[in-house]
Amino acid sequence: MLTRIIVAVIAIPVLVVLIFFAPVWALGIVVGGIAAVSAWEFLRCTSRDAGPRISAYAAVAGFSYPFLSVFYNSARVFEIAVFCLFVAVMVELMLSFRREKTMQLDTVALTLVAGGVFPLLLTGIIHLAVRRNGAVYALLPFVACFSSDSGAYFAGVFLGRHKLAPRISPNKTIEGSAGGFLLAIGLMLVYGLILQAAGFQVNYTVMGVYGFLGALAGQAGDLGFSAIKRLCGVKDYGKLIPGHGGMLDRFDSMIWTAPLLDLVVRWVPAITR
Repeated sequence: MLTRIIVAVIAIPVLVVLIFFAPVWALGIVVGGIAAVSAWEFLRCTSRDAGPRISAYAAVAGFSYPFLSVFYNSARVFEIAVFCLFVAVMVELMLSFRREKTMQLDTVALTLVAGGVFPLLLTGIIHLAVRRNGAVYALLPFVACFSSDSGAYFAGVFLGRHKLAPRISPNKTIEGSAGGFLLAIGLMLVYGLILQAAGFQVNYTVMGVYGFLGALAGQAGDLGFSAIKRLCGVKDYGKLIPGHGGMLDRFDSMIWTAPLLDLVVRWVPAITR
């Protein structure tokens, strides 16, 4: 627990500075890095014959889409990135027939998911960042995910009695899940108060909805990626972040939360100035 707290104390101020004071392309580099490392970890965990070269294809595509979406039309960048990734993987598939053991078809599919789908969903953060009042919106997925995760963790430790999904994640409890929802909604409202004090107009009902939906997506994403780990027989996707595991272990919930909040904000923006 201490390691997790230390990492959070260091990471949260850095994140706030990055979103509010750094240029948007710096956030693009960070989101691209998250997508790239997550793609690499996912393939190393799920595919037996996705060697370093295949994993590198997915990582490059994963980085390219979020980063380049800061500067260019997002849809066109995605089309080019996925096309290049698809061609590279299909060439590897064809070349594998020169060997006795050919590439498995599931490796092709998993590579496209890791290098195409993951960055597509994580780019929701960039979509939020480049809109009007982008900085205040870009922080929303992080507030929702981190507060839900923290609330679920501490409520589960101190109050957890009833298992939520024991075959997927034995330590998760119904009480912990409820704590995650409550803290996510509560901190989203606190975030709204801070923004109002800074001169923004805030719809607190919608902010509460952001918190609820963010917690729902975050917990679903966490369980979904935990299910994949159980199928692969591993505890963590990696060891990059002390106390958290790999990059994908930390940001698996963000893959669900970022695109959902991006869509909801497009329909019902809660913050104006």
